[in-house]
Amino acid sequence: MSDRTRLLTALDPNEDPVTGLERVASYTNDAEIRRRLREEAQRELEESRRNKSNENKGKEGALSSRYESLNYEIIENKLYQAEEIEPNHQRKLFCQSVNRWVVCFFIGVLTAIVAAAIDMTIYYSSVVKFRLIISSLLNLCEKRMEIGGGCIWMVEFAWICYNCVLITVSACLVLFLSPVAAGSGISQVKCFLNGVEIPGIVRLKTLFAKAFGVACTVAGGLSAGKEGPMIHSGAVVAAGISQGKCVTFSFDFHIFEQFRNDQWSAAAGVAAAFGAPIGGVLFSLEEGASFWNQSLTWRMFFAAMISSFTLNCILSVFHGVGGFLSWNGLANFGVFEVMFTFIDKSFP
Repeated sequence: MSDRTRLLTALDPNEDPVTGLERVASYTNDAEIRRRLREEAQRELEESRRNKSNENKGKEGALSSRYESLNYEIIENKLYQAEEIEPNHQRKLFCQSVNRWVVCFFIGVLTAIVAAAIDMTIYYSSVVKFRLIISSLLNLCEKRMEIGGGCIWMVEFAWICYNCVLITVSACLVLFLSPVAAGSGISQVKCFLNGVEIPGIVRLKTLFAKAFGVACTVAGGLSAGKEGPMIHSGAVVAAGISQGKCVTFSFDFHIFEQFRNDQWSAAAGVAAAFGAPIGGVLFSLEEGASFWNQSLTWRMFFAAMISSFTLNCILSVFHGVGGFLSWNGLANFGVFEVMFTFIDKSFP
């Protein structure tokens, strides 16, 4: 190796051989290189996305691959996309929409039947208490008073005993048959609709304990209302209808398996208790529903309206005024038939 070659190889690569000064890297050139690298990476990423999108369009051909939107209700996955590809997908959606209205209709009707059964039970228990027991004892006391004796204490004792028997029956249903039926039921239904698992809350035995228990409680003289029990009873009815089965008796009809919308029953229960369909919808909006949209509002109002109308018809026939469609709800003061005549003497 010559001296010139040895000298060149010994030079510092970062030193200028002419001036002997150290080279300074150009920041402008480095920034340009980094910019080009970023552009190349961006182009590769866009090309990869474009190729993947073209592959999805060619393979799936579903609606979810051609449109992009915010999604809250439906989970986009391969199973859902495979279902969209099926040729009968639109027909299934139409049948499912019709079934929702059918479910709402049956929820309204059966909730009204439960409310009518509660009202009839209270009526007949009151007949037994006032007409058979109390009236008979009062007649006996009047006869004994004619001969100088009295027995008003027997009337009071019979009143207390009869009420205690009804309250005991109601308490035993809650203690031994279905403890989850205790209370009004509004808090349990709210928790259930918001995802809290409460064992036995929508069982048939819970419905029986709640309905018959509130009838005995009201007939027994306690200041218990019908709003909460009717909401809970309607929730049990809705759960059974929407699932098409009864767990208590192991019946499964395999109908309406895709539904579980107990907030419809909350509206139907309030409508049956007070004869107020709009009030039932507002109650479900405020208290019960964990999900809401416009179509749900109309179906809920439909269920509440059917419940109020059915209860109105049943009670009007039961009380001997068939066709009298003003028997609103379970709280009613009867039919006023007294005619009033007003005479205005301020005019000649």
